[in-house]
Amino acid sequence: MESDQATLFIPIIFDKSHLITIGEKLYSESIELIRELVNNAYDADATEVQVGISEDEIVVEDNGSGMDEAGIRQYFTIGSQEKKKHNRSPKFNRIRIGEFGIGKFATLSACGHFEVTTRKGNFAASVIFDKEEWEKVEDQWRIPMRFEPADILKENGTRVILKKLIKKFSLEDVERRILEGVPIKAENFSVHLNGKKVTARFIAGQRIPVFEGTEYGHISGELIVVSNTNLILGGPGIEIKVKGVTIKKDLFGMEVNYPQLNLLAGEVYADFLPITSDRTNFIIDSPEYQSFIKVMREVLGRVLHDIKYWQGQKEKKRIKRAINAAIEKVKNALKKNPELAALVGLPVDEEKHHATEKAVSELKKSKRKTPAQKRITAKVLGPQAVITKLKMGQKGVNCQLDHFGENAPESYSEGTIIYINLDHPIYVRESKNRERYINHIARLLTQEISLLKNPRNARQAYDIQSKLLKDTLIENNAGN
Repeated sequence: MESDQATLFIPIIFDKSHLITIGEKLYSESIELIRELVNNAYDADATEVQVGISEDEIVVEDNGSGMDEAGIRQYFTIGSQEKKKHNRSPKFNRIRIGEFGIGKFATLSACGHFEVTTRKGNFAASVIFDKEEWEKVEDQWRIPMRFEPADILKENGTRVILKKLIKKFSLEDVERRILEGVPIKAENFSVHLNGKKVTARFIAGQRIPVFEGTEYGHISGELIVVSNTNLILGGPGIEIKVKGVTIKKDLFGMEVNYPQLNLLAGEVYADFLPITSDRTNFIIDSPEYQSFIKVMREVLGRVLHDIKYWQGQKEKKRIKRAINAAIEKVKNALKKNPELAALVGLPVDEEKHHATEKAVSELKKSKRKTPAQKRITAKVLGPQAVITKLKMGQKGVNCQLDHFGENAPESYSEGTIIYINLDHPIYVRESKNRERYINHIARLLTQEISLLKNPRNARQAYDIQSKLLKDTLIENNAGN
C-alpha cells in the first residue's frame, strides 16, 4: 500500500552573515586579496595593472575588458561557474585563473568597504559593498549600483578601491605575493606597484630544464641549483604553478634525507593539478597529484646526482686553490734551503745533484709500506682526486689529495709522490678556515719532503721539517 502522506519541501537558507565569513576565513592571509584582484584583471585581458598601497586605502586598476551591467551582476554572483564555462579570455586566449567565483570576497578579510568602478564601451557604473551597511538589514541581499558617465575611467577596465583597512601591508610583502601568485611572466601583461613595474627576479645558478609527461598532462619548467640559499626569495623550494600562478613551494619531502636539495629553486608548470578553493594547496589524494609527485621525485633524484657532481667539482677547485697557495709558500722556503730543494729539482751544483738523485734512488728501494700505506696506494686517482705538482726547474714532487678514509694516515709519500688524505679528521677540521687550511697542507708537504731527505733518522727529519715549516710560515705571515 503506497503512502498517501504529503511531501514537504523546505528551503535551504544561507545566512547573509556567512558571506562575510567566506571573505574572512577563505584565505589564511589577507594579502591574498591583492593576488585575487590582479588575477581578475589578467582574466579580463588586461595588459596593465596598477596597484597602489597607502596608509588609508588600496587601489587596483586595470585596462581590461571591463564589465557591462550583466557582467557586474555575474561578478557578484556567489560561486559563479562563468569562468569554468568560458575558461579562455576572448582577446588574448588566456587560460583563466579564477574558477570558483568567490575570490572577490577575500577583500573582506582586510577591509570593511570596497568599491568597484568599471567601464565597458559607453557603459560605466560603480558598486559599493560596505560591511557595516550590509549587516544592518538582515533580510536584504542587495547592494547599491550607481550608473556613471563613461569618462569616469579613461578607457575600458575596472578599478577596485579598498577602504576601512583592517591591517597594513608592507610593499615588500605585496611584491612577493604578486611575484608568486600572479602570471607575471605572461605576454602582454605587466603589474606596477606604487608606480614601479614588478619584474621576476633573476636567480644565478645552474639551470636544468624540465619537461615530463603524465597520463593527465605534461610538466614543464626550469630548476635552478644555486650556490647560496640566501639568493632564493622566500627560501628553497620549487614553485609549483597552475595557470601561471604559484600554488606552493615544495621539495616533496626529499630534502629530509638529501639536504643538498635545499639548494634548489625554480618553477614547474602543471595545469592539470586540482587545487583547493583557497588556492593554497593541491587536492593531495587526487590521482593527478599522486602522478605528479611520482614524476617530480624521479626528476629530483636525477638532479641530486648532478648537484653532488657539481659540488664535487667546486670542492676540487677549492682544494686546488689551497694546495697551490701552500706549494708556493713551501717553494719559497725551499729556495732558502737548497740542500732540500735538490730533492724537488731546484738547480744546484752537479755533484750535489747526482748525490741527491742517488739518495732518492736508494730510498725507493729500501722503503717498506705499512698496511695503511698499501690501502692508500690502492685507492689513488679516485673521482674526487686533486693532483698538482711542486715543481722547481725541470723536476718536482707530485702532490695528490684524495679520499682514503678517516682511519688512514694524514699523508704518505712514495718516491716523488706525496699523498694527502682528504678524510682525515684533522684535515676536515682545518679545511673550514682558509688560512689554517693552507698552513695545514704546508705542514704535511714539509713533513713528507723532510722524510724524503732522511727517512731513517726521525729526529733529523723533524729538525729539517721544523726549519722548512718555520720559513714557510714566516713567509706566510710576512705576506699578510
